[in-house]
Amino acid sequence: MMRIKTIIALSVLSITAAYAQDSIVLDDFESDAKGWEDVSGAFSEIVSNPSPDNVNSSSKVLKCTRPVGTDNWAGVILRGVYSLNIGSGDNDYSYATVKFLKQTQGDVAFKLESGPADNYEYNTAYLGGNGWTTVTFDLKSAPKGTYKDFFVMVDRGDLQRDAVVYIDEVTLLKKLDQQSSSTYDPNSQRGTGEVDGYKLVWQELFDDGKLSNVWNIEENGYGGYNNELQYYSRNNIEVGKDSEGNGCLIITARKEQSNGKSCTSGRLNTQGKMKFCHGKVEASIRLPKTGNGLWPAFWMMGDEVGSWPANGEIDILEMGNAEAFNRGSQDRYFNGACHWGPSSSAHEMSTQSVTWDYSLQDGEFHLYTLYWDDQRLVMYVDQDRYPNARPYFQLDIRDRSSQRSAGTYFHHEFHLLFNLAIGGDFPKIYDINQISALQSGEAKMYVNYVKVYQKGIQGESYTGPVMEFTGMEELCAAQKGLNELAGSIYNINGLLVRTFNAGESSVIGNLKEGLYIIRLENGESFKIIKKE
Repeated sequence: MMRIKTIIALSVLSITAAYAQDSIVLDDFESDAKGWEDVSGAFSEIVSNPSPDNVNSSSKVLKCTRPVGTDNWAGVILRGVYSLNIGSGDNDYSYATVKFLKQTQGDVAFKLESGPADNYEYNTAYLGGNGWTTVTFDLKSAPKGTYKDFFVMVDRGDLQRDAVVYIDEVTLLKKLDQQSSSTYDPNSQRGTGEVDGYKLVWQELFDDGKLSNVWNIEENGYGGYNNELQYYSRNNIEVGKDSEGNGCLIITARKEQSNGKSCTSGRLNTQGKMKFCHGKVEASIRLPKTGNGLWPAFWMMGDEVGSWPANGEIDILEMGNAEAFNRGSQDRYFNGACHWGPSSSAHEMSTQSVTWDYSLQDGEFHLYTLYWDDQRLVMYVDQDRYPNARPYFQLDIRDRSSQRSAGTYFHHEFHLLFNLAIGGDFPKIYDINQISALQSGEAKMYVNYVKVYQKGIQGESYTGPVMEFTGMEELCAAQKGLNELAGSIYNINGLLVRTFNAGESSVIGNLKEGLYIIRLENGESFKIIKKE
């Protein structure tokens, strides 16, 4: 049972009117007008801001201390001051933001009480540095309705010392300000690009009509250890064009009998052929209508480092969970996740599910990006379109102190996987006749490109096809080797410029001045500079 003590004796405001504004500040702690209660051993007081900066320059903040030995849900709660509609509708508050200043790295959480669900809680990793950090909590997946109590959990970790946490500007919002990039081009294959020190080390653009030898196509019917229904077949994987003429990897799910299974689909990986540790990886994916029963995924597994979960698993995109169709949000509800641990009986995991602001099954390509360094894993959707988009998954991986610590498992090379599963434990459907997504025919998942970037810093490693930078002085030698194989030439934004055949005498002669990427039919890629 939670132990609650009121430490600020204040008058409670009865506010039940419908708020018309797009945001409301529950408290900025500049006065003693609200009534926060301490929960489960925490104690709090309003103090001067100990470290004003450009994120939070206010004069007063709430200092909350969670002592060692107290429950990991300790924090502060605001009861009965507001009565607010929470949900995903246009007039609902769909997000909470809280400014934090803390040295400990345990997760933080925002919980709704005294409403349709008395225990809706959104946890997120705290990734702040030495200054104030604004943390966003997605409330769209909460059961829709009116809530009266709002609970901030200041540190969900296992403490070795008291956690002193400062919080400020607890705010509810109907929408987040997502400004579209002025340079976004839906026809480009650039993605987020070579920014913030990242340099492209590998990419697959799927423009030349065949799968490169970096991919392993899986053929099996074991169900992915998740009671999935499909048989994975190479017949369900191809490289071809989508309806708009984009070159793509295409994975097709079909309702058909094969090898004792009632349906088929595709799964492929780069195990042993392309793997890396730390960096940025992203894929542009057009998802099928998952309906009830399809489970598309873009993910990574530790390469040749023991068995699951000791090798580590990073799920950058999973869609089609049973909770999505329970909520009627199949096209917007998805998750990122990580799995680790010394054995299957000591399996640790972090899954962070969100209901996105717009459909991700709208017939368009959406970009899923993972940033991975020696401190954290952070995932975004459509950051090329919305550079200030909030992350949908965050995990601190600094702690390597035990066999149960996340940091023990995410600092070695991982390979990539794409698949389109059918049924099983994730959607909780085990009968092919209940897979609504395949009732009217096959379903396809399209991947327009996948890219890996790194900064060339300590801790990074890469094993796979090399994209070498070739200066002008090496151009003639490089060109001599080009006429031995067929290939394709792309500009720096990833757009196909031309293809060439084996034995062609002048591969680059007609190119304009600039930087290009050449990909040979054997999978080898490199950059060249063409000067007039």
